[in-house]
Amino acid sequence: MEKIIIYPAVFHQAKETGHGYWVEFPDLPGCVTEGETLEEAFLMAGDALDCWFADTTTDRPKPTPIMEIKTEEAAIVQMVQPAPYLSDGAKQFFIEEAIEKGLKERGLSKNQAAVILAVDRSYITHILNGKKTPAPDMAKRIGLLLGFDWRIFYADSAGAL
Repeated sequence: MEKIIIYPAVFHQAKETGHGYWVEFPDLPGCVTEGETLEEAFLMAGDALDCWFADTTTDRPKPTPIMEIKTEEAAIVQMVQPAPYLSDGAKQFFIEEAIEKGLKERGLSKNQAAVILAVDRSYITHILNGKKTPAPDMAKRIGLLLGFDWRIFYADSAGAL
């Protein structure tokens, strides 16, 4: 039976920008990550932990009990386990984030993007809701328009593009 890996992570709000979070694992020096939102930071923390333990030459220190973690008052301490794959929900989260961020950065509404892509607005909504995956040609056009890697629509169960 394989032992479950779970470690405490400390989530800090980014002070420089006023938004976003950076994450550290007190028991794992150099194991850090970040995210635009707390949800994204949590997902990224699982991925960082998975990467840390993918290196089989790395020792597995004993996790510090969560109650013994000392941190500044505003930080959040949460137990995290590795994310060896992207669930459908996590994959959809990253697709939604990429589309919403691309629309915002380019100053486009969903209607404007739909007109540029020559599709119905409901098509964009169905993609955002996870009800539709665009064909590769359309995925490339969406990625080009909104500035992200179109292969995110086809990431496999390991999260690889």
